Amino acid sequence: MKYIIVIALIVLLGFFSVGIPIATLPGFIKGTLGLSDVWLGFILGIQSIVTLLSRHHSGSLSDLKGPKLVVLRGSFFAVISGIVSLGVLYFQGTFGYTSLIVGRIILGYSESLLITGALSWGVGLVGPSNAGRVMAWSGMAMYGSIAISAPLGYLMVKQFGFLGGVVISILFPIFAGIISFFVPMVPPASQVRIPFYQVVPKVWKQGMGLFFAAVCFAGIAGFSTLLFRERGWEGAEWVMLVFGTAYVCARIFFAHTVDQYGGKKIALIFSAVAILGQGMLWQANHSSLAFLGAALTGFGYSLVFPAFGVEAVKNMEAKYRGVALGAYVAFFDLALGVTGPLAGFVANHFGYAAVYEFGMITCMFSFLIALRLKERKV
Repeated sequence: MKYIIVIALIVLLGFFSVGIPIATLPGFIKGTLGLSDVWLGFILGIQSIVTLLSRHHSGSLSDLKGPKLVVLRGSFFAVISGIVSLGVLYFQGTFGYTSLIVGRIILGYSESLLITGALSWGVGLVGPSNAGRVMAWSGMAMYGSIAISAPLGYLMVKQFGFLGGVVISILFPIFAGIISFFVPMVPPASQVRIPFYQVVPKVWKQGMGLFFAAVCFAGIAGFSTLLFRERGWEGAEWVMLVFGTAYVCARIFFAHTVDQYGGKKIALIFSAVAILGQGMLWQANHSSLAFLGAALTGFGYSLVFPAFGVEAVKNMEAKYRGVALGAYVAFFDLALGVTGPLAGFVANHFGYAAVYEFGMITCMFSFLIALRLKERKV
């Protein structure tokens, strides 16, 4: 159990590089830079596209060279991403925008290395029978980091401007890298690089379940602040904290249920809760209902990732586990990459509330995929 917690701590610290920009970029892009919702979606989404494209590389590197090396590289590139992104503050026009976009591209690669390596590392340290707990705790750390980033990013920007948020996103991954040095390494699991096209058919059903569920997270992360601003509601900076707190609570109290009852049952129950949360956000006429919708979405979405993930890992031999995890998580990246510009389009034409109607519909697809999964004994 101690290794699961340590790996989760590394993910928590490393993911501030992802969470702080989620909290600070929408206001900066819309307010300071004056760009459109479509540009906001593109800049947020390009990171996930890069993460998606590099998942196979990260999984193969984890299997061939060992996951510890992959996590250390991920922490390093997270720091580089923050440094490059600073260019948007010091250069005007195209060069400044390019610095921001290049920083997001580097961050996408960093995220791919960090989470793929951490999941493979955790499973390697505690064994595949505890894969559900590894995914649950790592995911809890990931979204806990994103949740904490919302008020922390707001505070840093208020006190020090956008520069303060970038500096914090640089410092935390450094701490993640330092801790990683002291965790035992696990030997490489394979000496053969399996082609990505051979892996995807084995995990695509579970991956599509995750894909459709992840749309609800992308909608809250990218557009909840703008929804609150449109409605004139106070407390927009707390939405991600509410989402993340509910997410973490579900992981703390129900993480064991994935290994205990199997992925299908848990995916069905928790995707249904996410559907309810998205519907409440869509129809909210007061900030309190929006906060409740965010909480239900976070609670429901929380165990969808490990529920489908446990089913995906069981399809693969141990020596290809890193590649399997990389392929599975790639569907999460695909969801974020697609949802960013698509949700921006929906918001432009139908308003910000419609983003959550869209999320409710996609969560329904996730529920249907879980319903069609074959029951597996854990």
